[in-house]
Amino acid sequence: MHETLTTGEKIIVCIAILAGSGILAYAVFGRIFGFHRPLHYLDGGQVSFTGELTAGIFFLCLGLTLLHSAVWAIPAVAAFVVGFISQVRAHGQLIAKDKKLREQNAPNYPGVFDNPPPDDIESIKEDEIDLFDAGSCSYLGRVPKNDVKTLIERFKEVPEQGSNNIYMLVESLEMIPKGSVSPEFITLLKKAFEKRDYLEIRWLPPANRAKH
Repeated sequence: MHETLTTGEKIIVCIAILAGSGILAYAVFGRIFGFHRPLHYLDGGQVSFTGELTAGIFFLCLGLTLLHSAVWAIPAVAAFVVGFISQVRAHGQLIAKDKKLREQNAPNYPGVFDNPPPDDIESIKEDEIDLFDAGSCSYLGRVPKNDVKTLIERFKEVPEQGSNNIYMLVESLEMIPKGSVSPEFITLLKKAFEKRDYLEIRWLPPANRAKH
């Protein structure tokens, strides 16, 4: 490393190069040897192979820019632009897919998705409530009310989260303390995540639901 780099800059260089190398190795060797698992953008959508490669190249070139020469900033900027375009495209595809699902599924549940959801779970007297995914307008199942109360309590500190229509990624399951909800509730959520990258949990008072 250049002697002109401060200790802090050296740490940044090491982190950037290790991060870039790690992402590239995961993207390539993870697919070759079968341990790769899909990554997802925070705003939804699955990260493509191109997205993973550009992220790795960006961090690697960022580190090399600080370590060697500003010339490495050129491929870093190019990787950032391509990665950004990939993210926008993935998000657009997700929106289109969700719109199609909602149009197909919403008519099966009149009054569920065309009206604002309740926000006071204590107003429901029953011990069980119906759970939906508002993102796809689909019915997930009937669950204990206490499980949903725990979910609301756990996510209430997350910005832009309310007491209903709770946004969740599969990683969000790790935020639920073990033993705080029933195993059946966790199983239901995991099963839903097998079909969807994210869920918008909407709860409603129990009603007679026909299976669709």
